[in-house]
Amino acid sequence: MIFDGGLGSQPFMSEQALPVVKPQESQVINQLLLTVWLAAPVDFRVESRSETSTFLSWTNQHGAGVTGIKIERALGDGAFSVIATLIDLTRTTYEDTGLTSATRYRYRISVTDS
Repeated sequence: MIFDGGLGSQPFMSEQALPVVKPQESQVINQLLLTVWLAAPVDFRVESRSETSTFLSWTNQHGAGVTGIKIERALGDGAFSVIATLIDLTRTTYEDTGLTSATRYRYRISVTDS
């Protein structure tokens, strides 16, 4: 990178070598940019509405590459499974019904891309 003060006959000039980005570092940077661009919803809240239903809400913050919002549920400490993929990207709520009373559920939310 060269910075030239541009006044008169170049009163000051600084030259600095640009860093060399290795391919593996480039992939990490690209993944980081993709993660930021496809940022998952924030302020994710889960509220119990009854013994057999739960209300989920969030704030969207995704970029243009997002094609859906994926909602997953796990029973207790079990594995997560997809319960819904919303294609209406303006939605910020989801109601999960038909749950078993006195049972612990965990939820997570993410975005999908094309």
